[in-house]
Amino acid sequence: MKRCLVVTVDTEEEGLWGGGFRSSGNTVENIQHVPRFQAICDRYEVKPTYLVTAPVVTDQSAARVLSEIHEDGRCEIGTHLHPWCTPPITRSEVRASETFMCNLPASEQRAKLEWLTDAIERTFGPRPTSFRAGRYGLDAIGAEVLIDLGYKVDSSVIPFMDYSDQGGPDFRRAPYHPYLAGGRSLVTPAAESPLLEIPVTVGFSRSDFAFAHRLQERCRSTWLRRLRLEGILDRLGVARRIKFSPEQADFGRMTQLVDSTLAQKRDMTVMVMLLHSSSLMPGASPYARTEEERDQLLDHFERTVRSCIEDRAFESRTLGECEGAVQEATSWT
Repeated sequence: MKRCLVVTVDTEEEGLWGGGFRSSGNTVENIQHVPRFQAICDRYEVKPTYLVTAPVVTDQSAARVLSEIHEDGRCEIGTHLHPWCTPPITRSEVRASETFMCNLPASEQRAKLEWLTDAIERTFGPRPTSFRAGRYGLDAIGAEVLIDLGYKVDSSVIPFMDYSDQGGPDFRRAPYHPYLAGGRSLVTPAAESPLLEIPVTVGFSRSDFAFAHRLQERCRSTWLRRLRLEGILDRLGVARRIKFSPEQADFGRMTQLVDSTLAQKRDMTVMVMLLHSSSLMPGASPYARTEEERDQLLDHFERTVRSCIEDRAFESRTLGECEGAVQEATSWT
């Protein structure tokens, strides 16, 4: 059984947690805290994938930090598109729904993707082939643009999550393991496609993810919600939803998710961890409001990585490297 650990960092500007989406004047001071995080990765020979936004790629100091790591072969640089601050800027004010790329006209999606892809290539050298949409706002139209621009892997899908109440995508029916993307719907596997979807790992405390998800959905029904059964099931560990992120789960819960995923006994297990670069700087995200919280987040990250590598025989892969490994190990026919 092959096991891949993929560490992804949404590498972006500050100020995104207060509800504001500025088209200009964004700061990227948090990138100066990346080397401490990278040192932990280096300790276990983990190569993270830094998915960068327009404010990061256009800031010389931030780009220099990432370039030094990238030039040493210690990471992959991919693309992370925030529509509100990625040229061409076509509106002075951005409605909430327009913060999701999938709600923009196809021509605007293409123009922004072309600009950011070219900017990353100019700054870091290789043309990026890995992508994640800001706020996970990708749809089938955007996937087709990614294919046209030569992208090989996307990681915008967050299984079992629904952002439709914010104007975003509904991923409740999306696969939670890698699949070919490129059909009429991003959440429906394609028979053939040059684009591989590698979802962020979200699952449950029990190995039967589908059953646990149905149980949670049932508990959210109108009359059962009043009984707060979903919270009870979570606290008891019967159907606890866990996101593979040190921002939202501690070491115990993340390793619980790893083990429940491994219990499915798939030929290839891919665990995709997600965190934001702003969580590496105290006070820049709600997940690391203080230096103590930031240090605790890094501790949970390190312990989980060490457990995966040393105790559970995972191999570290970037998104691009994992795409090749999945394609080699999987028959899509």
